[in-house]
Order: sequence, then structure tokens, then C-alpha cells
Amino acid sequence: MQSVSGLSRTARGPSMSAGPDKVEVQGVTEVRGEKVFVLRFLQGRNPDWVQRPFFARFDPKATWLDQLRPALGEDRFFFEDEYEAMLAAPGAAA
Repeated sequence: MQSVSGLSRTARGPSMSAGPDKVEVQGVTEVRGEKVFVLRFLQGRNPDWVQRPFFARFDPKATWLDQLRPALGEDRFFFEDEYEAMLAAPGAAA
């Protein structure tokens, strides 16, 4: 999955193009008593992010990735530090 083009990747639900790359909303569930969005990268600025599930707090008003907050007591999403470092690198494209 990490080595094929975006045309070869399919999503079963809503997806969005965001700064870190393409994210699929796989659904809403409850984990440890918290209602969460289940998300995964279809494409990522780092190919190691692809297919890795992550969770955001459920927010019925959120319409984009940057409006979501990490779930389950996390302060940041797993990719945020690396993504910010990529943006700070000389010659980086946003």
C-alpha cells in the first residue's frame, strides 16, 4: 500500500486532503468509554504513516483534520512532530 500511487488506493468512506496528506475517516466508535473518529492515512508525507489507524475525539461540528483533537488522553497525533519538522526544513513545501 505504501508503494502504490494514490490512484491505486481506495477509500470506503469520506476522505480529505490535509497538510500531512490524504486521510480517510473510517468511522465512529467508542474506545475506553470515549467516542472517537477512527482515521487512517491513505497517503502520507512519510510512507510509514500509511494505513496506520489513529483516533480523534468525536466532534460533530468538525469538518477538517485541523479541527480535530487527539483522543484517549493524547496531546498530539502521532505524526504531528515529524510533520512540523518537515515544514520547518529548508526548502520545505507546505
